[in-house]
Amino acid sequence: MQVMYGKSEESGEIKVTESYLDMMEESLRDKIKVLEEIVKENETQKEILESTTAFDEKGFDEAISRKGELIRRVENLNDGFESLYERVKKELEDNKDKHREKIKIFQNLIREITDLSNSIEAGEKRNKALAQNYFSSSKGQINQNRKSSQAALDYYLTMNKSKITPPQFYDRRTR
Repeated sequence: MQVMYGKSEESGEIKVTESYLDMMEESLRDKIKVLEEIVKENETQKEILESTTAFDEKGFDEAISRKGELIRRVENLNDGFESLYERVKKELEDNKDKHREKIKIFQNLIREITDLSNSIEAGEKRNKALAQNYFSSSKGQINQNRKSSQAALDYYLTMNKSKITPPQFYDRRTR
């Protein structure tokens, strides 16, 4: 161990490790916030799909767009966490007792993330079923409207083809 400027290398490494661990914790907390926002977007989609009024296509598209952005944020947080973990992995494995409290915090945060992820997955399945139901009923309504329009067109064409024959005998004397 070398002493530089009144500090040992070891204490510098500890500070760096602690800093990385703090950043990892913050990353997990941020991920929870983003996942909670995704849960809200799932609820927004559910409300739109269950609405008995006209389908809010714009609102539905906006919810999908916001959710896509949130998913990208989760992916970035995951990448950042993974890269930090790679830097401190050996230290955590070699000194589990020393970092026991941080590890417990991580475990609790990861448990919460897992619960939120499961909730999101269930919401996605529910919304998928609602969307399929909505679009299949809309398709049926469109087909029914198409059949009604076709029947009206057929009637119109039939009536035009029949060309009601004017009277064959016309009394011209009365004029």
